[in-house]
Amino acid sequence: MDWIVGVVYAGFVVGSGALAVIDARTKRLPNRIVFPLHGLGAIGLTAASWVGHEWWRMIVAALAMSLLYGLFWLFWFFGPMGFGDVKLAGVLGLFLGWVGLQAVYSGLLLGMVAAAVVGVGMMILRKAGWKSELAYGPYLIAGSWAALALEATVLSR
Repeated sequence: MDWIVGVVYAGFVVGSGALAVIDARTKRLPNRIVFPLHGLGAIGLTAASWVGHEWWRMIVAALAMSLLYGLFWLFWFFGPMGFGDVKLAGVLGLFLGWVGLQAVYSGLLLGMVAAAVVGVGMMILRKAGWKSELAYGPYLIAGSWAALALEATVLSR
C-alpha cells in the first residue's frame, strides 16, 4: 500500500505544483490538469484503500471532496470566486481527506490564512485594492502541502 500512496501523492505534488504556477501567472486552473488529478486521486487512493483494507479512508476522502466542492460552489455562486477554485477544492478535499479530517481542516485553514495575509499585505503596500483579483489556487495548494507535511511529521513520531 505504501508504494501506491507514494506514487499517487507524488503525482499530486507535481500536478498541484503545476496548477499553482499556472494560476499565479494567469489566474486560470486548466481542466487538462485538474481533471486528471481527480482521476489519479480517485483510482490511486481507491487502490491503496483496497490493498490496505482501509476503506474508511476512501469514504472520508469522498466526503471531504464533496463537502469542499459544495462549499466552494457556494462561494462561487454568491461571490467573486472562479469556478477553477471550486474544482481545485474538490481535488484538495480528496487528497487531504484520505489522510484524515484534521488534514482537511488544517489545509483549508492554512490556505485561507495565507491568502488573507498576502491580500492584506498587498493592500497595505498599495499594490492592490478592495476590487483587485488574487489567484486563490496557489494559497490553497500551499496550505494543503503544509497540512500534508504537518500530518506526516505527526505520524512519524
